[in-house]
Amino acid sequence: MPDIKWLQHRAPHSLKRPHRLALATLAPRAFAFAHTFGLTVWIALVEGSGWSLILPGLLLLLWPGVACAHAALVQDSKRAEFRNLYFDSLLFGVWCGVLDYYVWATLTIGLACLMNNMVVGGPRRMAASVALFTGGALGWGALTGFEFRPNVSTGLDIYQGTGAVVYFLSLAYVMYGQNRKIGHSIAETKYKNRVIHALLDLGAVANRASNINILLDDSLKHLHADFPEYGFAVFLQERQRPEVTRYAAVAGLRLGPEDERRLSSLLGTLHAPSAGTIKLGDKTEGEQLYATSMAGRLSRYEGWLIVRAPQLDDTLEGMLTLFVDQLAAATENKLLQLELQKAAERDGLTGLYNRGFFEAALQLSIQGKTQPPGLDFAVLMMDVDGLKEVNDRYGHVAGDQLITAVADLLSMQCREDDILARYGGDEFVILFPSGSLSAPNRIAGLIRTHLAGQRCVITSAHGETVMVELLLSMGSASSTETSAQEVLSLADNRMYDEKILRRKKRTLG
Repeated sequence: MPDIKWLQHRAPHSLKRPHRLALATLAPRAFAFAHTFGLTVWIALVEGSGWSLILPGLLLLLWPGVACAHAALVQDSKRAEFRNLYFDSLLFGVWCGVLDYYVWATLTIGLACLMNNMVVGGPRRMAASVALFTGGALGWGALTGFEFRPNVSTGLDIYQGTGAVVYFLSLAYVMYGQNRKIGHSIAETKYKNRVIHALLDLGAVANRASNINILLDDSLKHLHADFPEYGFAVFLQERQRPEVTRYAAVAGLRLGPEDERRLSSLLGTLHAPSAGTIKLGDKTEGEQLYATSMAGRLSRYEGWLIVRAPQLDDTLEGMLTLFVDQLAAATENKLLQLELQKAAERDGLTGLYNRGFFEAALQLSIQGKTQPPGLDFAVLMMDVDGLKEVNDRYGHVAGDQLITAVADLLSMQCREDDILARYGGDEFVILFPSGSLSAPNRIAGLIRTHLAGQRCVITSAHGETVMVELLLSMGSASSTETSAQEVLSLADNRMYDEKILRRKKRTLG
């Protein structure tokens, strides 16, 4: 039975679109070789060489097609086109020898070969082209004898000169087109980078903002800083009462009376908004106002992102859609966070966030990781060693004192943006909403440094004063090393690995 994989490996490459360099040189190459074939026919007719010169010249017409097919078949079409340009130099050098070094043709064709290779590869490729062209020309002369044809006729000189001018102009046009494409690609890449940077800013603002007004104000300020050529505004209305503007923010935009009137009229219809971007004014030229709906993206509100721009094109509309998605997601997340803050979110013993608040905040971080631009987060899990022994020996009141002492110590090491919570009876956890593994590792290092040798003074159920050593087992994890849903589990496993290792050391020691 034949080896299927071997047959697949041996199967010929299918045709594919060649590299842009191969496509760009196809037309000039075809013209150059067709023109040289015409030159060959002219010389054959003038000097009576007949088909002995014309028939071999047909190879000049075949080579451009062969070169293009070669670039389409191989894996690396760009490298293949570099080889084709080398072969152009060799073939033209040989053919100049065939034509007995007709001076005007040899000079213009040689110069064209050198220029082609200089454009794509610089002086080194040009030097290689010189060697191939010269080697081909001299090699043919060495095989057949050196005969020189300095001139044929004035008409042929005009034909060759005209062809050279057309070729060089066509080559210049190709270079112009390639430069335009490169410039367009660079401009497009820069624009996309600006969009990505703005999206990252929006994500960071969403994590820092303490309320919706700050979130919207800071978000639009960052958008305007990243895109100073535009002005921005955002309006959120209550879904049940669309005439009531609940939240609003403006950056780099002044709304005139006419714009305000039209905007107010539009906001009154937000009970049934349409998706996409619409034009707010009727100006035929100059800057316009465009509004992109947050249709369906918010649970309690309807909203619009408004931009001032000279015109609306596909690039701007795509950018606005991304901004609306990000802004709506950040707003919805912040609304959820504010609702959670109104509920019971603190642990009664330590005053830290409780497990319910932590898990809700963790879900926000998981959503932030799974939605563009994908903000990373990290977790540090901690377990108080020896709490069960303290409870059993001195009572739960003493155990509560130990827990409170640990909570105070951890609070002093955390930053304002870190979310420190009591996760269980003897477990604490810190969520770093925007950070890599370095954030929990840094805090863990600080905790170990300040925990070393620390003892807690507690009072037993019988009124006795007892000194208890503070010991914590810790484990950290980040969404940079595992899926967002598995970060907490990974940190928990690492914490218990440390606890088991510490127990083994105590047993052996």
